[in-house]
Amino acid sequence: MTRALVTGAASGIGQATAWRLAAAGADVACLDMNQEGLAETMSAMEGGVAIEVDITDAEAVERAVKDAAIGLGGLDAVANVAGIGDFSGDITETPPDEWNRVLGVNLTGMYHVSRSAIPHLRAAGGGAIVNISSQFGLVGCLASPAYCASKAGVIGLTKAMAIDHAGENIRVNCVCPGPVDTPMLWGTSATPELTERERARTAHRNLIGRSARPQEIAATIAFILSEDSGSMTGSVVTVDGGWTAG
Repeated sequence: MTRALVTGAASGIGQATAWRLAAAGADVACLDMNQEGLAETMSAMEGGVAIEVDITDAEAVERAVKDAAIGLGGLDAVANVAGIGDFSGDITETPPDEWNRVLGVNLTGMYHVSRSAIPHLRAAGGGAIVNISSQFGLVGCLASPAYCASKAGVIGLTKAMAIDHAGENIRVNCVCPGPVDTPMLWGTSATPELTERERARTAHRNLIGRSARPQEIAATIAFILSEDSGSMTGSVVTVDGGWTAG
């Protein structure tokens, strides 16, 4: 793995992943909508490219991925990290525009990026993709039907891609983090009543008793993208503090 594309690279897990891969010697293309955050990410790296893009826009993604491949001289790895989510209410309370917004970023955006990146991986003779889901792709969450549906969809997409592209030497795996100390987690404070209800409902589910650090998830992503995990494809790896253990 020498040339990697990371979405959601302006903050949280995506930023930590870009830094981790760069520290391991990879040339990294950082994609995000947040220009200020991208600048922060790039300021701590040597080399690489930053591309501002909305991953819900298929044509913009195709251009961005092409620019990333040109800037890096090809692609060997993709980390689909970009995601959004917050409590939206139950299915009757979640408006169609919110449903579409969450699915558009978390699932359709991942489709756009992967669809545009795979030809470049083929040209490189193969590569690896890691898609980021969530523990809530495996179990339910209060008042979050769009988020849960999108993250469960990521798992299904990962397995389908793994089957389709194994013969091209392209490995596709999925990581399901639990709570991670990122801006997305902090953002739930905007809905304090639902946040408290969910915390009460899931008390003691996190067996390690703390949120993960973004760097811990990034380390898992980096391992799965590396040759050390060359026999892994179609895997769903939980890094959730034991949330889904029982």
